[in-house]
Amino acid sequence: MNDLSIKAQKTVESLSSELKELALNIWNNPEIGLEEHTACRLQIELLKKYGFETESPFAGFETAYRAVYRGKKPGPRIAMLAEYDALPEIGHGCGHNLIAMVGVGSGIAMRELADELGGEIYVFGTPAEENLGSKVQMSEQGAFDAMDVAMMSHPSSYNADCFNTTAVNSYQISFYGKPAHAAGAPYEGRNALDAMINFFNMVNALRQQTKPDVRIHGIITKGGAAPNIIPDYTESIFYLRANHYRDLDDLFTRVENCAKGAALGAGVECRTGFTQGNNKDTCSNLALADLIARQMERLGVTVTRTNGEYTPGSSDMGDVSYCCPAVQSTFDISGGKNINPHTREFTQCAGSQGGMDAALKVICGFYLTAAELMSNPDCLQTIRDEFDRMQK
Repeated sequence: MNDLSIKAQKTVESLSSELKELALNIWNNPEIGLEEHTACRLQIELLKKYGFETESPFAGFETAYRAVYRGKKPGPRIAMLAEYDALPEIGHGCGHNLIAMVGVGSGIAMRELADELGGEIYVFGTPAEENLGSKVQMSEQGAFDAMDVAMMSHPSSYNADCFNTTAVNSYQISFYGKPAHAAGAPYEGRNALDAMINFFNMVNALRQQTKPDVRIHGIITKGGAAPNIIPDYTESIFYLRANHYRDLDDLFTRVENCAKGAALGAGVECRTGFTQGNNKDTCSNLALADLIARQMERLGVTVTRTNGEYTPGSSDMGDVSYCCPAVQSTFDISGGKNINPHTREFTQCAGSQGGMDAALKVICGFYLTAAELMSNPDCLQTIRDEFDRMQK
């Protein structure tokens, strides 16, 4: 282990008690998306203590923040992202308390590098990842456009350099018909449920002609009032997923045509529109992912190289990855056991000493990553060149 790695560990160790306290306080007081007032306040207080300029509310969210530390010398703008919303009933079953710990802790630890080597450190508090995805709106408002890199790490059952998530768009598809007595005068009605059922059947047929990475899944949220009334209104929610968000527009055109055909056959009207929960795919910057992985390996951590393969599921980190070079790595908090997120078992891991010790190791890795970015212009240029070549 070289001198810089030892320095990173000493710096992080000096912060460890405060960072663990932060993670435990958030874990013990779980707050769902857009209600994370305590978690937001605790992070801001700690960042202010270490000289960060903070802004909250941020980007239109009461529980979002931006914190900035400008070093004594010019240099790259490095963004660390924090999440801190919990899940209903099971608390921090996705480990977002540890994501906040890593984001805030990395930012604070990097201050000394910014002063010595030159740079600006940004920590973004991004609420409601589970139920809204605040990074989408932040990205649309340009919050990350000026960043040289954006980084975060997600608790998991394994250590990985990055994980690419799929793009998703959410739609409401509704049919408007005409009510009638189902026994007495059904011929006077126009059945919106018939249209919905036919629409589902047409989508099922469409799946045979879609790309292997495409996923189409929907539910009927309103299907009628009573069996003896011809339904005059039905409603569904559909998620369309693909590895690349640029494929979703054409996919929706085909799904929408299924809806229009079903409406025409049933003699009803069809309406479609977006709902909440639309994310671009996470297009990880592989040069940056490799850099982070190499720093973790310097610290003795075995890291799985994913080669940019896509993982089912979606994240608002995807939108950030189209604004600047970005990576979301993963770190093992389960001791190698296969414990899935969004479970009570994973919640316990997120509040454990083992989970917090793993987070401290990740902070060391990000510290070393920042040192390389600040001291090696060629490394930063390689990362930027890959981002500029990315298909958007």
